[in-house]
Amino acid sequence: MDPAGRSISIEAIVAGEDRPTVTTCPPRPSKRLPRRKGIAIQLAAARLLADRAGGSRGVLLWTIAGFALYLLLGLASIFATVVFEPALAAMGLRVAAGELGLSVRNALHPLVWGLLVAAVSMPIGRRLVPEIRPRDGWLVLLVGLVLASATTLLIEEFVRARMSYFDPEYVGFTLLTWPALVAIALCAWAALAVPRGTSVPVAIPLVVAVAGLSVALLPSIAGAADGIETENIPLAVVFLVDVVYAVLCIVVAFRHAATASPS
Repeated sequence: MDPAGRSISIEAIVAGEDRPTVTTCPPRPSKRLPRRKGIAIQLAAARLLADRAGGSRGVLLWTIAGFALYLLLGLASIFATVVFEPALAAMGLRVAAGELGLSVRNALHPLVWGLLVAAVSMPIGRRLVPEIRPRDGWLVLLVGLVLASATTLLIEEFVRARMSYFDPEYVGFTLLTWPALVAIALCAWAALAVPRGTSVPVAIPLVVAVAGLSVALLPSIAGAADGIETENIPLAVVFLVDVVYAVLCIVVAFRHAATASPS
């Protein structure tokens, strides 16, 4: 008999009648990824890390090569500016000590210097960093080099107006201003040219160059506390623009270094 008081025969049990029904729940979907898919994702992540490590290594080598070119072409470009002397003479600017023509020729040096380094380093960069895009930072580079040339011209004219001719001994640490600006412009250009997330090796010398600019401008900032004469306002303005440019380069370069490439 069953609990309800009904009698159940053996034949009915054998025939499958009056058997209790067992209800089974549907299987829960597994949260695990298929094994092959999980392995594929792991391989893709490992490949991405390897590509980034290789890219950073290439950027480091390009940075070292760029530093060597910065030093070598910095000297060579001094002699390259001699080619501008006939054009300056045709414009009535005599290139000699104590003359405006010499200041103009010297002011062209940072522009020639930076462009030569960028032009020579581009083929090297393409071989070391295949994903390089040099054109992304051309505007930043040109703005920095023009600032360096303008700063050079105003510093030399500032000294010439007081000493009748320019001598590096008269400017002290301020002499580092235009080399620092050339370095800042080149580093910012390189930082924007390499893939995102790999520009740390370039950002480090950028910080060093900005520190050099700070040292170069420190005496002028201290002197500005005593007041700025009217004829010195253009030089003070260009110094201020130099500082703003350097800060913007730091911000842009570090944002580029901290942002991962979408690929």
